[in-house]
Amino acid sequence: MALETLGANGRRDKITIMSDLLDIMQEPRRLTHILYKSNMSYVQLVKYLDDLMERGLAEKRKIPYRCYTITDNGKLFMQLVKGNGHGSPLQ
Repeated sequence: MALETLGANGRRDKITIMSDLLDIMQEPRRLTHILYKSNMSYVQLVKYLDDLMERGLAEKRKIPYRCYTITDNGKLFMQLVKGNGHGSPLQ
């Protein structure tokens, strides 16, 4: 998480949090690793991971180990959020 992702009030909005989590999950990551990198509480993280999985943006795998990873739809979501270098389509 970069400091420029913080809003004026010092908090991240839901889309920024989801994008940050998907960025962390570019490679398969265990829950603990995501927890440390995201700077969130366990309860918050599980809520967001469930939301990402329900939307088809992330998936839970058991091979090679229990981990979370981004899906193709999640990669598309990240491109839309970051603007893909062509301005921000979400504004």
